[in-house]
Amino acid sequence: MDLNQIPSQLFDQATPSASQPNVQTNIEDHLVVGLPTENVFDPFSEDEDEILSVHEDDDEETLPVPNNPPLEPVAIYNPPPHFLEFLNEIQQDTQYSHLLERDMVVYPPGTLFVGQRFQTKEQMQDAINRFHIVNHCTYKVKHSSTSRLLMECVHHDCAWRCRGILRTREQHWEIMILEGPHTCVSPLISQDHNKLGSQMIAQSIGEIIEVDPSTSISTIIAHIKSTMGYTISYRKGWLAKQHAIENIFGNWEESYNKLPYLDEGSVIFKRLFWTFKPCIDGFAFCKPIVQVDGTFLYGRYKGTLLVAVAQDGRNNIILIAFVVVEGETSDAWFFFLKNLRQYVTPQDGLCLISDRHEAIRSAYSRNGSGWTENNFVHVYCIRHIAQNFMRRFKMQH
Repeated sequence: MDLNQIPSQLFDQATPSASQPNVQTNIEDHLVVGLPTENVFDPFSEDEDEILSVHEDDDEETLPVPNNPPLEPVAIYNPPPHFLEFLNEIQQDTQYSHLLERDMVVYPPGTLFVGQRFQTKEQMQDAINRFHIVNHCTYKVKHSSTSRLLMECVHHDCAWRCRGILRTREQHWEIMILEGPHTCVSPLISQDHNKLGSQMIAQSIGEIIEVDPSTSISTIIAHIKSTMGYTISYRKGWLAKQHAIENIFGNWEESYNKLPYLDEGSVIFKRLFWTFKPCIDGFAFCKPIVQVDGTFLYGRYKGTLLVAVAQDGRNNIILIAFVVVEGETSDAWFFFLKNLRQYVTPQDGLCLISDRHEAIRSAYSRNGSGWTENNFVHVYCIRHIAQNFMRRFKMQH
């Protein structure tokens, strides 16, 4: 059937005239004015050829009579309330709520497109870095803030440009502009890539380090070469291994600080004493003199380190015992001197040199310390006496 053969009167009746009142749509009463919507072309649902084929199959004898009365407002079908509330019920039902959420999608490495969303700015930068690593090109950051990130190619004659912003309402980052592609891409694989950082390498070798934490750096370099095509430096491989160990087993500093206490609050570690077999055997050939002192631990690990040293026949200093304690308290010194006497210096006739710290005298005076007036002599260090004297009287020379 040819649409041009349809009488024009049919369409003239659908056009409002001055003699006919204008009928407006009433949303509340569900009233609408217009032609029937059956077999009407919809560009978003069907193809135009399919619509025309439907009309061509119609019989011309079934065409409506052109002399139709003016169209009156027709009430649209009013669905039951439970039809209208169906979507709200799904949104409130926790069993199906995850189907309506717009979760972040994890795309393969090298994927980058306009509208791509990320939970954090770091995730967006990581995706952009992986895109350039896969495509063997690089970029530079032109502008970076808490709500916007603008990047462009390092080559001025390349048109690649990318812009990402923070959607404050949805609280996610999204790529808004992506111009390109890179016209400076080289098919050759370079020695290393400046966007291939140690953190990204740590994610790649995580499973290897978890199975064998003693994996060598050369193995890590060979793994990155085979998987990513780049030969990284030894330092970058070493840093990546440290990051991988930290990600899997925890931070060294945090683990050390958690030693003294368990989750329930009970003490499981308080002090540590150690020595070495060569130190024990070597002290038998040293002068019968033991000097002890302590110092605070600075930097990553906190606490107090107490040490004991001796002298050989050539006046060389030899470290013979160590202990890590909570501080220079009487209990800490008692713990140190007791183990020192028991495992390293059991000989009689020793000379113990120390500063004038009262906790030392209190510690070896306790019962069970192993230090008595019959087996050792306690003297003070001249250097400490001189320092205390100058500090007390404010003397410069």
